[in-house]
Amino acid sequence: MIGIKDQYVLRDLLSVPTEETLLDILFWLDLQVPGKVIITSGPRKDDDGVHGTNPSRGIDIRSWVFRSPEQVVGMINAEWEYDYERFDKQIAKYHRTETGAFHIHLQSHKNTRRRLHGSDTNAWLRQIRD
Repeated sequence: MIGIKDQYVLRDLLSVPTEETLLDILFWLDLQVPGKVIITSGPRKDDDGVHGTNPSRGIDIRSWVFRSPEQVVGMINAEWEYDYERFDKQIAKYHRTETGAFHIHLQSHKNTRRRLHGSDTNAWLRQIRD
């Protein structure tokens, strides 16, 4: 189950739709690390980046719940491609915030897709969406 830090984050999440691929990434991550995905920030008013888009394309999740946040970020970026036209961009980034705390930033793009590792890698998405 995906958790939400507090009622303020919940209010922000409910204020703007979330881009569907970003939701897919969150659901996939929750299947990989059940009960550890906690959203700490979502849409932000007056944000010039992905947190300010409508639908929202940026979400932050708590990092200290993972023994190795860097490995979680690596797992996400190995499974998901941000934009096949810009290989320098990634879905997940582990970094320090302005307040000094660390978190995992997740972002999506209209070209975000799951990397092909098998014959039908998106079958689970159809199950979740149906």
